Amino acid sequence: MIGHSQLTSKHLKIISILILIILNILIYWNIQNHAFINYDDQLYVTSNHRIQAGITLKSVFNTFTDTHTSNWHPITMMSHMLDWQLFGDRAGGHHWTSLIIHIFNTVLLFLLLNQLTGAIWRSAMVAALFAVHPMNVESVAWIAERKNVLSTFFWILTMLLYVWYVKQPGWKRYLPVFLCFALGLMSKPMLVTLPFVLLLLDYWPLNRTAINTQNKTEIQVPLKTEKEKISFLILEKIPFFILTAISICVTLYTQHAVGAMMSTGYLSLAKRISNALFSYNLYIKKMFWPIDLSVFYPLYKIDIWQLLIGSSLLIILTMIVLNYYRKYPYLLVGWFWYLGTLVPVIGLVQVGAQSMADRYAYVPFIGLFIMLVWYLADIVKRNAYIKFSLILTSFVVISVLSVLSWQRCQLWGDQLALWNDVLKNHKVALAYNFRGLAYVDKGQYSLALADYNLAIERDQKFAEALNNRAILYFTIGQYNNALKDYNQAVNLKPQFADAYYNRGMLYLEIHQLNAAVADFTEAINIEPDMADYFNNRGVALRLKGEYEKSFADFNQALKLKQNFAEAYFNKGLIYHLHKQYFPAIANFTEALRIKPAYVDANFTRGIAFASIGKYDQAIEDFSYVLQVDSKHIPALKNLGIVLKNMKRYEESSVQFQKCIQINPDDNEALKYLKEIENIKKQKLRQMN
Repeated sequence: MIGHSQLTSKHLKIISILILIILNILIYWNIQNHAFINYDDQLYVTSNHRIQAGITLKSVFNTFTDTHTSNWHPITMMSHMLDWQLFGDRAGGHHWTSLIIHIFNTVLLFLLLNQLTGAIWRSAMVAALFAVHPMNVESVAWIAERKNVLSTFFWILTMLLYVWYVKQPGWKRYLPVFLCFALGLMSKPMLVTLPFVLLLLDYWPLNRTAINTQNKTEIQVPLKTEKEKISFLILEKIPFFILTAISICVTLYTQHAVGAMMSTGYLSLAKRISNALFSYNLYIKKMFWPIDLSVFYPLYKIDIWQLLIGSSLLIILTMIVLNYYRKYPYLLVGWFWYLGTLVPVIGLVQVGAQSMADRYAYVPFIGLFIMLVWYLADIVKRNAYIKFSLILTSFVVISVLSVLSWQRCQLWGDQLALWNDVLKNHKVALAYNFRGLAYVDKGQYSLALADYNLAIERDQKFAEALNNRAILYFTIGQYNNALKDYNQAVNLKPQFADAYYNRGMLYLEIHQLNAAVADFTEAINIEPDMADYFNNRGVALRLKGEYEKSFADFNQALKLKQNFAEAYFNKGLIYHLHKQYFPAIANFTEALRIKPAYVDANFTRGIAFASIGKYDQAIEDFSYVLQVDSKHIPALKNLGIVLKNMKRYEESSVQFQKCIQINPDDNEALKYLKEIENIKKQKLRQMN
């Protein structure tokens, strides 16, 4: 009979896990078809040559010194690096990685709660709410938020290992807990609150404290732990607190160094506190009513009456959980889990201009889910009718939340829809700027320009929007307007490397080479590990005739980004100019290995092959160029010259005739045709 009961319990766990996995897959299935988006994905993946460099000892080491994302999270950057190695620019693979980690988080959360309490259905319900809640979609569907799902994986794994340690305390079991916590901090510093949550678990359900509770779980908890003094439990966590302190210092230093942290001059401490209190209430509201979600929530203007009501609600809820800390200990644990884990992102230390974010609720909501599920299960356990009603209601709630999450997930597959969704409720400069970028991707330049104008109108110090508008002006040929915007962008933000670089590209286009070199150099001084900056400064130096400096820049670009086709091509041009055709061909070939559809490399390599008499290879290169662009006059002409040199006069004549059809005034092609005609006539005379 006991064996049958254990088997049934095991089966229930397996069924619960399968249901949790299926729920996640159903909600997020279409994520594999989503592309990268223009909001931080380029920072972490698509424009990040550091993670595209491949997995080497050097690149792995570099993740430990990389802070350009305003965070120090080497484990997260390594995960992006691995994804790029496996999937390249195919976004679906990156999305699947995030989803798989979220599925692991869901299953591990179920196993953790089940181990802690012995409860199956309650644990499964909390895990299901975690799996399907729409607030969590942002963490899963946004590639740049890999740090959130990955750090949570280490969070839950640390807790599981802690339970294993508590069963039989000792340093051999303590060390894996410590190492897992360290890995979590290196994924995202959000884990700084985990030691406090472990202390909460010591109270309930581990019952390691001297404080007794009256609560009984639905199944006898399998864990038997020794009672310990509070002082011992705190002392036990000292190594964790030391890591927490180090992580906080590193994070503050990193965010201050890159200018991500908002000063108290911009947002006073009083406003930060009021915004924090207001946000605590809004998160709870969105847990129960996740309808008005957004990628971005602006800082709120909070009236005194709103602040008083919000503060009162928080105080009342805190008093209730403190009053019932013995009878319903999970209320205290869940509530302080929620309050505590939100502290790093609640806005007391303000990073960015948002008041709150859906992704910030990924871990804190677990505390609220525990409170809700355990309390409802406790109050209905003696009434079979109410218990059945609760099960039915739970099924409906999970179904509704799943549908809402599925809809929210689809939104992340369409950048334009995503930013329209933000602008539906919040007319903020940031959303106009990113919608403008989405319009640019679709080639709708007039709509993009209108959005950039609106963004700058709402925030006249929005340097990024000015830079984006300047890029658009440059694209449509309005160079004077572009130059004005670039100038304003760098005046507003003197350390804006991208604006200097883009202005340098404009100067390069209009052949103001000294100005271009100066801007590229300024960009390099600010961000010395950007391969594009060196490559394009090399181009400007080459055009100035400063070949040695140019060559050094191309080499530096390749040192920073090994698979950089353009830098190999530019190196090849330098060799070609100096008639060093063999190294030129080697560099053009390397460029084509990396970028097979590199027409300019094919064309120039064809010229180099022709220069050393390798006519067959030259014909192959010119023919490929003409397959891509049948009206490529230089390729037609050079192919004609090669065929002429090979004495294939009829074929050569055809190429020059094509040149004249495209451009009747092509005197050079006419000259070659006359030469061929003269050769033919001379041959006829010789034959006669």
